[in-house]
Amino acid sequence: MKDVAWISLFDTTKNKKFPAEFCSLMAGEEINILFLTCGNQDQAWGLSAVIESGKASNASSLVEKRFGNIGHFTPETNILSLFPHGSNLLIVSSFLKMLGNAAIEPAALAHSNSAISSVFRDDVIEKAVSALFDPFSFSSYRTPADWQLAQKGKEKLYREVVASYQEATPKVYSLEWQDRQELVRVDVNRGEIGGMGAVFKAFSGSGLAYTFLMSSPSRKRDTQSLFLCLPQSDRPRHIDLMIKKLLSDAAVTVTFPVAVFSMNGPHFGERHGIASELLLSFSKAHIELLALSCSIHSIMGVLPSDQVYFATQTIQRCFEVPSVTIRT
Repeated sequence: MKDVAWISLFDTTKNKKFPAEFCSLMAGEEINILFLTCGNQDQAWGLSAVIESGKASNASSLVEKRFGNIGHFTPETNILSLFPHGSNLLIVSSFLKMLGNAAIEPAALAHSNSAISSVFRDDVIEKAVSALFDPFSFSSYRTPADWQLAQKGKEKLYREVVASYQEATPKVYSLEWQDRQELVRVDVNRGEIGGMGAVFKAFSGSGLAYTFLMSSPSRKRDTQSLFLCLPQSDRPRHIDLMIKKLLSDAAVTVTFPVAVFSMNGPHFGERHGIASELLLSFSKAHIELLALSCSIHSIMGVLPSDQVYFATQTIQRCFEVPSVTIRT
């Protein structure tokens, strides 16, 4: 996806409502959030969002007026999504290792039920696409040039679809919970995110699976925070030591027990206000959000396990939910 702008914010005011207030601010101006990640970092919030480039100037003014100078805007960025990935650790491992080998730093990344997506600046997108063809093969495109050719004309169609549909009550296909999870936050130095590829490969070799993955800005400008969830073990397995063995400079924080929710909707990526409605409702219900990502028609979030029931009730008040599944 081209012609989009990336917003990177870090709020240190201990404002629990910061993600909800940001999304509400964008929704009030009918600014579509095409990609969103936000993570709680010791009562501070790191937030990444992608909007249409034409709305960047207005969004920048709104953010500075409301929150002050807490981040930066990059007007020329792209979203690159890799389908399908099926939460496969080896695919994520190969993707991150590829970024490290090519010395490419993603501005942000998130996984959804269907894809892993990354935000790249305009000046590195062609390099990123070319590098993808080293570890991966694509049945529809033999070369990076084939892929580039196939993208021509799609942006016009995309702009015609965005925000073309409004629902009084947004519909979701289903709401699914994964309980008994551990939330792992890894703060890595910028330029070293590729090293997480080795971490995910080690997880795969140990038989681990992941249920949530995203990045967000970190407290330090030269670091980036990765949030991931793994099934909680009945035996200590020292996830922090596994990571630090491969990334000695990484800072690791583990929180448990947590639960991960995920839901897909037919119009999640095509209208403003979806994330705003959910986050404002969580805030009013005093639900403690730990991390959230919105990408490729999916909303995924992490909460303390003891809040699953109340969070489900809140989600059902926001969306038309035909079924709820809780997995342990």
